[in-house]
Amino acid sequence: MDLNSFDPVATDYDCFVHDFHGNSDGFVEFHLSLADKYGQDGILDIACGTGALTIPLLQSGYDVTALDLSAEMVEATRKKTEKNNLRADLFVANMADFDIDRKFSLAIIARSGFMYLLTAQEQRLALLNIRRHLTDGGVLTLNTFQPHPIMQAESMKASPGEYYPRAEYVNREGKNTRILYAAVYDHIAQIMRGSWIFETLDSAGNVVDARTYPQVTRHTYRQEMEHLFELCGYDILNVHNNYRCDAAKDIFIWVVRKK
Repeated sequence: MDLNSFDPVATDYDCFVHDFHGNSDGFVEFHLSLADKYGQDGILDIACGTGALTIPLLQSGYDVTALDLSAEMVEATRKKTEKNNLRADLFVANMADFDIDRKFSLAIIARSGFMYLLTAQEQRLALLNIRRHLTDGGVLTLNTFQPHPIMQAESMKASPGEYYPRAEYVNREGKNTRILYAAVYDHIAQIMRGSWIFETLDSAGNVVDARTYPQVTRHTYRQEMEHLFELCGYDILNVHNNYRCDAAKDIFIWVVRKK
């Protein structure tokens, strides 16, 4: 799924998203801790999805503004805020060029939202735009994946049509759904090009519906990100491998401060 194709899967997103993020232990707690330290002047939840962080942040009493490129994702978040009698400013916008007439002391790009920026130029524009929306000394957190040689080698040999099972879940209609995934890695551009097949099954396990969605993400070396942060006016406060704050290895959860 690229950023523009999240609309069709927004309805079922909450049903399967946890199976896609194996390093999610402590996800909410990590961000609530950052909110406690840095969120006193408002929190900007970028690529908010269906509100996985927006809702707990609001429930904890923080002032939250949330945005996502997918209108359906934003609508799902809006429905959750209404159901829980919460209020947040919600926008359909791109992280590289949104324009909100206020500044925030904490900005969050949870999970892999930043990785859908496919060039260093797009990454730079997003970091600069977010910096423009941060207060002096404001903090940004986001995560990236380090290109992995073994995974690269396997993906470079793969065919775009070689799908393997990734997850199963029960959709909003109560039907079993199977997710298959295929990907090919471009080691020059550092881009993983793949696609997801969502197969809906009947009670006998037969496929009664199948939908295919593309996914294109960029894997970024640690040194690249360090250089980008420097160029875009950020100091690195911390970098972790997961939300339990283990030492960074191949998944980088960055916490950076506006200079």
